[in-house]
Amino acid sequence: MNQTIASVDIGTNTVLLTIAQRSQSDGSLTILEDFHSIARLGQGVDSVRIIQQDAFLRAESILLKYRELCTKYEVGSIRAVGTSCLRDAANRDEVCLRLSQTLGARVEVISGDEEARLCFLGSIEDDFPTTIVDIGGGSTELISGKDGEIEYRTSIDIGAVRLTERYFKELPPSKENVNQALQDIKQALAVLPRSKMYALRAVAGTPTTLAAMVLKMPDFNADAIHNFQLYYEDIQTIASKLSQLTLAEIITIPGVHPGRADILLAGVLILTSIMEYSSQTICTVSTKGLRYGVLKEMAKLLQ
Repeated sequence: MNQTIASVDIGTNTVLLTIAQRSQSDGSLTILEDFHSIARLGQGVDSVRIIQQDAFLRAESILLKYRELCTKYEVGSIRAVGTSCLRDAANRDEVCLRLSQTLGARVEVISGDEEARLCFLGSIEDDFPTTIVDIGGGSTELISGKDGEIEYRTSIDIGAVRLTERYFKELPPSKENVNQALQDIKQALAVLPRSKMYALRAVAGTPTTLAAMVLKMPDFNADAIHNFQLYYEDIQTIASKLSQLTLAEIITIPGVHPGRADILLAGVLILTSIMEYSSQTICTVSTKGLRYGVLKEMAKLLQ
């Protein structure tokens, strides 16, 4: 049986591919490649609930490349999952069918709860009490657990792309728009049980970009970013700076990907609000997440 597997995470902003080799002896996974592309598939979905044609074409082009990469690595099995923007889109069935044909593997839309579960599985490093924070483009997942077991999980419809389209179409934003965005975030967080908020471990583009900014890193280095600790005061300083810059100025900051620059402020505000709500001053960055959880479950099926 072919032990080379791949997971594809189709999000509101990014499309990610991770290819891994499963050891036949002990079932462990060796990551062969980790690819990151920005499609902004969820462009406009918050307001019109439809995947736009130009956004679809961007995603289709990326998946075509991913299909070629999977062929190159002789991948035996691919699992592709779609998240927030596809959950929200009225035309998701049509879009998923066409993307499935492009990739050569079925694209399935998973629920927010399932996304949270897989993200926890893919992100935990030990058995200590941990809260995984996955700030996506359309939604944010929070999952708390310990000893490898989930105690609490939820998905809230607050994400970096969604907030940007609502309040940050022009940069720098007005103070009123910043306050309105913060109000939306705090309202969404208000239902979370503080007693289940443990040490924070954050995945996805917002925390990894923040780590790269603090490290003044011109080129992305996953090894340096993984397990990097972000401090609340540093994040607040960055948030204050971002709120005063134009898009062109944000793009020039070392560590900021041009395709993420416009949504960075929204993501940072979500992270600082979560830290405030949970009364925590440190957040550990993870470069893993949903796609790693998918790989772990795929590996089990090969036993």
